[in-house]
Amino acid sequence: MPFADIIGHEREIEVLKRGILNNRVPHAFIFAGPSGVGKRTTAVAFAKALNCNRLSGDFCDECPDCLAIDNSLFVDVFLIEPKEPEYKGGAVDHVSGTIREEDITYIQQRLGYSSDKGNKKVSIIDGADKMNRFAQNKLLKTLEEPPLNSVIILISAHYTSLIPTVLSRCRRINFRPVRKDIISQYISDRLNISSGDADIIASLSSGSIGTALGMDREWTLNGRKQLIERFERLSIKNGDDILRFAEEVSKEEDIGDALEFLKIWYRDIALYLKGMGDMVINLDMLPFIKKHAQVFSFEKVFTGFTAIIEAQKDIAPPRYANKQLTMDNLFMKLLSQSQK
Repeated sequence: MPFADIIGHEREIEVLKRGILNNRVPHAFIFAGPSGVGKRTTAVAFAKALNCNRLSGDFCDECPDCLAIDNSLFVDVFLIEPKEPEYKGGAVDHVSGTIREEDITYIQQRLGYSSDKGNKKVSIIDGADKMNRFAQNKLLKTLEEPPLNSVIILISAHYTSLIPTVLSRCRRINFRPVRKDIISQYISDRLNISSGDADIIASLSSGSIGTALGMDREWTLNGRKQLIERFERLSIKNGDDILRFAEEVSKEEDIGDALEFLKIWYRDIALYLKGMGDMVINLDMLPFIKKHAQVFSFEKVFTGFTAIIEAQKDIAPPRYANKQLTMDNLFMKLLSQSQK
């Protein structure tokens, strides 16, 4: 059955299925959990199950209604996402975009229309924590007096950003990170790669199937080691080499991957220093981790970890700092910690 195709969230799906079968579906949900773990996939699947005309408590994924929902052509199921301002083009933007009051007005209008077929009207708000305060207060009125036969699903990786009155009127379902072994098996089959490579990708995915599928495989499997090997050859005494290295990294499309990896790398060193080597993510690079741990104290690792987080914030919206200067500054800080 199609619900069974969503892996790693059996408990969450069982709650949803039971609600349909018992005809006790709440008028509003919050699907909470890390990005990429399957919240949106499950929300769309739930909308299908509520409207599938062949199955009860599940969906066939073949009937006209299921296919229409898949293709965003089903009038009673619709999606709202954060967008950049109109003067910037109004494109969907889950990083710096906003869900505004007029978006909630649109939801209210759509949910207010009567359905000729008696369908369940479902509004999915992906990135609900991007609603501004005006939008949340406007949505609150709909949550207090929900239209007949309607369901609102708020999807959020940071649900605590929502105002308490909105939270209190929604049934929260927590989506936890998917187990490493489940992700590894899934991407090994899906991407047709070896179990060893799949294990490495799964370890670095933070429990997110979406992250695992979206990773640059070449960089994940080989680029990490090359980055550390190049970093090791740098010296705090040779500023020109650091500048060249910073320039190379800043020009790479995967600069975000590089910074995220460095953050995980410093986390791994901290765990090793604390005697928790079994929790290391980059197990295939354990010899490097042991070597680096010899020149670090926990305090230095923490300082480096904090510097990496700050660099990630600097190059992201709304700061948009110069990438090369940010990388140069970061590598100088990291090297000063390891080569004193």
